[in-house]
Amino acid sequence: MALVYPFRAYRYNRRVVGDLDRVVAQPYDKTTPVMQDRYYQDSPYNVVRITLNLEKKSDPETRYPDAGATFRRWIEEGVLVEDERPAFYPYYQEYTVDGQPRLQRGFIALLDLGRSQSAIIPHEHTLAAPKQDRLNLMRSLEGNEDLIYMLYADEARTVDRILDAAVSGRRPEIEVTDEYGAVHRLWAITEPQALDEIRESMRARDLFIADGHHRFETSINYMEECARKLWRPEGTESFDKRMVTCFNSASGVTILATHRLLRDLPGFDAPSLLENLGEHFEPERAASAAELWEKMKAGQSGHVFGFYAGSALGFHLLRMKPSAMEAEAVRRQPEAFRELDVSILHSLILEQHLGIDQQKLAAQSHIDYERGREESVRKIDGGEYQAAFFLNPTPAAALHRIASLGGRMPQKSTDFYPKLLTGLLFMKMKIGK
Repeated sequence: MALVYPFRAYRYNRRVVGDLDRVVAQPYDKTTPVMQDRYYQDSPYNVVRITLNLEKKSDPETRYPDAGATFRRWIEEGVLVEDERPAFYPYYQEYTVDGQPRLQRGFIALLDLGRSQSAIIPHEHTLAAPKQDRLNLMRSLEGNEDLIYMLYADEARTVDRILDAAVSGRRPEIEVTDEYGAVHRLWAITEPQALDEIRESMRARDLFIADGHHRFETSINYMEECARKLWRPEGTESFDKRMVTCFNSASGVTILATHRLLRDLPGFDAPSLLENLGEHFEPERAASAAELWEKMKAGQSGHVFGFYAGSALGFHLLRMKPSAMEAEAVRRQPEAFRELDVSILHSLILEQHLGIDQQKLAAQSHIDYERGREESVRKIDGGEYQAAFFLNPTPAAALHRIASLGGRMPQKSTDFYPKLLTGLLFMKMKIGK
């Protein structure tokens, strides 16, 4: 059972910070150095000064002393103000994908970490370094500045109806537009009956971690660390809770692909690789990037990948041969993973043909991740990387199936869009020490 609670969030004081568009940011793991610098320039109050402070550049192992001090100062000086009443916060996102307008509706709440663990289902492996980085930040903040993206399944759309009724005819209390054009709107629900109905409905749900595996595991680790120190929660907002956003997958969510970029692989020879891949794939030349994207989209019913290693070799579609399903690299995967494109790419291409096994992936050797297809091409043409492997998005049904079976997908198997903006709300822990 998922236990969620209304809470008294901190939020930006518009009279102090001005335009809210200039103080929010993309999640820390989606913030590039260029974006980080831009956020710093946008406002002296941009949340990047907390979630990804520049002290990280000078000290990769930083314990974030400046981030914590900034968070406390903003509260003391009234830059951040705590709401008077506990609330669930409806969070609606309007955006466009492939020219089609879409709407996602969810709500922000505190999740009980201790009593809800059996209802929380992860779907991706995590890495040690990001978890340590986020633990250092949480220790300094004693709070949450960002959100974890949770999915639940309710065909009856019980909570969706409550949210729609609560926000109908009301202007949003927070409205911002991000750099990708997505509009993010928030309201506060404080009516006791609506709060009780949402809590009761969510008790029957399991929650799938869509985005934020490292942050979730970090929150569990921090809760256990506080318990060992005999610290005590002194309010709903404390170390035994985590700020999350819950979306109903039955109402539709958007998953984008995350592509793989190859770097620093000794002796890499793209033409030889393409020839060797013929054992398991049918390479097909595409005249342009646009043609490759169309071929990949048309081939989603099977297993197809895109490959690009520079203009000399050009763009290629890799269509998996039916016989390749009998390859040892595929068959040794658990059955639920054998139809998953990202597992096929990792096992049949990266590991078998390039020697990049699970240990090297976990150590972040030779592979980086990129959402943008055009940006991937630009990085290859600029000489930053040796090659790019393009994937189609992972279907939501595959995520649910594997997670329900207790499986963990490879890292960066899914890219939920739009991202949940950091800095919309904050939670400050009340701790007895």
